Amino acid sequence: MTAPNRILSAGLAMAALTAVSFPATAADQIVKAPAAVVESGWYFHGEVEAGWRTFIDRPPTGFGRAPAPDNWLTPRTSDSRAKFEEYGAIKPGPFLDTLHLWGGSKDGLYGIDFWAKNIGYNNQSYYLDLSKAGEHYLSLGWDQIPHLISTSGKTIFGGVGTTSLTVNDTLQGNLQANARCATSSPTSPAPCNAAAGATARANIEGFINSSATSLTLSTLREKAFVDYKYTPESNWEFKVDYSNEHRTGTRPIGINWGYNFNAAPGFASNIVESILPLDDRTQNFNATAQYLSATPWGKQWIASLKYSGSFYDNSLKYLEAENPFCITCTLPGGAGDRGPNLLRWSTDPSNSAHAVTLNNAIDLPWQSRFTSTVQYNMMRQNDPFVNTATNGLVPAALPATSANAEVNTLLANNVLTTLLTKDLKSTFRYRYYDIDNRTPELLFTNYIRADSNVSATPRRNLAIAYTKQNASGELNWRAFPWMRFGGIYAWEQYDRTRRDANVTNEHSGKFYMDGELWASTQWRGSVMYAQRRYDSYDEAAFVADIGLLSADNLAQARKFDMANRDRLKIETFLDVPINNNLTITPTLGLRNDDYPIDVVNQLGVSKDNGWNAGADLSARLSPDIRVMFSYMYEERLRNMANSGVAPTGVATPNNIWSSNIVQRYNTVITALDWKVIPERLDLRFEYLLALGSEANATNPCSSGAAGCTGGGTGVTTTQFPTEKNSFQRFSTTARYLVDPTIVSQMGWKGEVIAKVRYIYERNHTQNWAIDNMTPYIPTADQTVDLTGGGRSIFLAYINPNYTAQIIAMTLAFRW
Repeated sequence: MTAPNRILSAGLAMAALTAVSFPATAADQIVKAPAAVVESGWYFHGEVEAGWRTFIDRPPTGFGRAPAPDNWLTPRTSDSRAKFEEYGAIKPGPFLDTLHLWGGSKDGLYGIDFWAKNIGYNNQSYYLDLSKAGEHYLSLGWDQIPHLISTSGKTIFGGVGTTSLTVNDTLQGNLQANARCATSSPTSPAPCNAAAGATARANIEGFINSSATSLTLSTLREKAFVDYKYTPESNWEFKVDYSNEHRTGTRPIGINWGYNFNAAPGFASNIVESILPLDDRTQNFNATAQYLSATPWGKQWIASLKYSGSFYDNSLKYLEAENPFCITCTLPGGAGDRGPNLLRWSTDPSNSAHAVTLNNAIDLPWQSRFTSTVQYNMMRQNDPFVNTATNGLVPAALPATSANAEVNTLLANNVLTTLLTKDLKSTFRYRYYDIDNRTPELLFTNYIRADSNVSATPRRNLAIAYTKQNASGELNWRAFPWMRFGGIYAWEQYDRTRRDANVTNEHSGKFYMDGELWASTQWRGSVMYAQRRYDSYDEAAFVADIGLLSADNLAQARKFDMANRDRLKIETFLDVPINNNLTITPTLGLRNDDYPIDVVNQLGVSKDNGWNAGADLSARLSPDIRVMFSYMYEERLRNMANSGVAPTGVATPNNIWSSNIVQRYNTVITALDWKVIPERLDLRFEYLLALGSEANATNPCSSGAAGCTGGGTGVTTTQFPTEKNSFQRFSTTARYLVDPTIVSQMGWKGEVIAKVRYIYERNHTQNWAIDNMTPYIPTADQTVDLTGGGRSIFLAYINPNYTAQIIAMTLAFRW
């Protein structure tokens, strides 16, 4: 008999003796606890918050005309609403901010939860959750995600929102006549000398300015979804979800085209910025089965199998736009004006993907845990090629009717964690990811280039693929109760197909510490160093020769994702409690990416370094007042080099230009919370200031060098101005809980909360590239025809500047 059984037997014997020796009374009887009362019925709660919004200062659209020489409002002369309402309309007048209803059965078995936000606005959302505890869980939802791109755009196109953009015939004729300023044109009224060129540009600008109309660019995503989870028993769980997202709207697109006066138009050198309509749909479906079981050694094992399907359908296959500068241009044969009358741009093709994923997590006998993920994904795209036979051009038949794109991926991810001792833990990781691109590599020997001519220069599409492997080992040691040390060694390898480098290997080591130094001061820091090296970098053999693009590529232009790189990364922070009412948290970070020069006259990025430093301060000035202050400084420095294309296709010192780019950011955040009347009236003040700048110190190539004149870089001796951006936001909110006695006297059973909020926001950008942007920007070209910007038209839609002041008042009712 075990000890517990002996105790039980002794207790029974004593009870029997008592029963025999003394008569029992009613008070001596064992009284059982009453059975728990299970409540029946349902409970319901709710909250609604509505109010009124008024503007002291509301940003305008930014569209409008201005006196010469601007002729149009530009970011330098106006504000715009686009950035302020980029992800949702903010309008004056009444609004219903939140509606929240929830309830359930009092026994806790059934539940219902409904949320509605921004009701009636273009960023509204609705969610409904229904559940039976431990068995059924259903979620339904619908939301909108807007993106307002511009309210200040300008366009000469008709048919905005359709796939057919038109230009007024009279305008086309006037623009074509003035674009004929060239010495080689037999119908040219005058050569493009300084006077004639300036006159032609002024005429073009006047015709466009008088014809352009307002343009709003925006997109809207509307998404509906349903999620369902079923747990028939504790070991099994099944989940399915489906979402359907429809995207509509318009966004800018640049179409390149060629124009010349010779026997054949040159390669695309001009841009017509056009309006691309959107009407596509993405459907995603997932189904998962998960099983929880016990291993033979008494540990836990979880396995899940998941199918994922994604289907993208674009109902718009291409965009057509009339060429603003051509109404009677010709292409096949003859002389005179030569250019496309119609510009055509292909849109994103429809595609689909199917994936199967197996996840496992198992507790091993020796205080270890192993998790793994295996996924196989099949991606397909087989939309027919867009017919580019426009403008009377007749190319030979394409080698195939579609790309028949087929890409399969395989992912295997494994993690083993072991507690070696109570203070020492190891983690080993291995990840394998393979992109198997089986898309046919087709040879295109006769195709239309830039809507302007039939090119016989052969091209081949390349089926880019790679295999990526990652492996790492980590030890984490709690050396002292107040300090932990750790180290990680990691290896990453890319084995690429159809890229400039065949194989790259990166080895890295990281050391970190985490602990308490003194007086509850917490410190965390880490340092990591990595080196990436390629086996062979041969752009000609791996890419250009196969794709038949040798003449259009500079082999010396290193790609940042595969070039040799040395990386140093340091991060640290302290959490210092000065006393019970004051805490200071300084932080410091550094990342240096250096790309060693390994070829003569190397192009691309040679350095990309950055660092940041800042501090957070949190203080309690009194039991009812708390303040917070945060400051962060960030700096990024990059050295980049590029080259004009020399006749030999090789960059030389004379045609190389470079830039030293410095980006600086200052961010200040401060807040104050004040309980003016505890549990009744609260005030909150917030302020954010973010300053950013980018400076470029450019070293131009030698003026007149082959392939790179001063105009080739846009820089001779004058430097690009520094770009600056500042953002400020101040808000103050008063929150008042109405006296419950008054609320009760009004007949309301619940809480009533009144809020008043004032917001000031200002965003201001100084950017030489857009400050004076108009649909047509005359350039200082002195060549034989109006090249470059001479025959380019823009939507002039970018204006991030605004100032706004808002007062909003709301009442929230809770029950």
